[in-house]
Amino acid sequence: MNELENNIGQEEEGSEHTQPWLTIYADMMTLLFAFFVLLYSMSSPDPVKMAAMEDAIAKEAGIKGELKSQNEIKEEIEEIIEQLDLNNVANVIKDPRGVAIELDGDICFASTSTKIRTDLEVVLNKVSTEILSNTNDYRMVIVEGHTDSQKIPDQLKNYFPTNWELSAARASAVVNYLINQGVNSGRLQASGYADRWPADVPWFDVRSGKVNNQIIAEHNSNLAQMNKNRRIKIVFTND
Repeated sequence: MNELENNIGQEEEGSEHTQPWLTIYADMMTLLFAFFVLLYSMSSPDPVKMAAMEDAIAKEAGIKGELKSQNEIKEEIEEIIEQLDLNNVANVIKDPRGVAIELDGDICFASTSTKIRTDLEVVLNKVSTEILSNTNDYRMVIVEGHTDSQKIPDQLKNYFPTNWELSAARASAVVNYLINQGVNSGRLQASGYADRWPADVPWFDVRSGKVNNQIIAEHNSNLAQMNKNRRIKIVFTND
């Protein structure tokens, strides 16, 4: 019996000496854990990606997510347009950045004015309460101002030297209105494109620098085209 106990003791003692890597492995795992905790504490997590990740986890767990999908946003915009009977002056389009609503300039602002008209106010009120009211949604919303290629009248050049200033001022007016309706200002971006993005020109052509004076002239050759180019565009982005 004593001989058996001695053999067992010798085996246990031998196993401790023949597996020293266990201690090294445990120390390495502890150091790695501490390293990644340190990295996380020094990082600045993207709130948009964090919210999207939390939303995806919730949906996978069978819980209804808080963030509306692009399809849901598209359907809600279409419903707003239908409710307000704006089918002839507003439309929903797919943009590489997300879903967008385009509104004819005539229902948005008077000629060379930055004062928001009542029809646009009604649309913005609906959008702010039905689409942009989620405080946990940090995805960007880009408001774009677009004009035709007509020059600014001389009497107004002190206010708007070019269409760049006019389009940017109109986009800013829409952003300010949404902020006053309680929309998170950190999500909103105002951009003025002047006449450099005609309505029928794809996003890629604009982004890649293919739009030149000749293309702008071709897309402003008649009254119908110019009316179409004067617009406000609101893009509900993917991120």
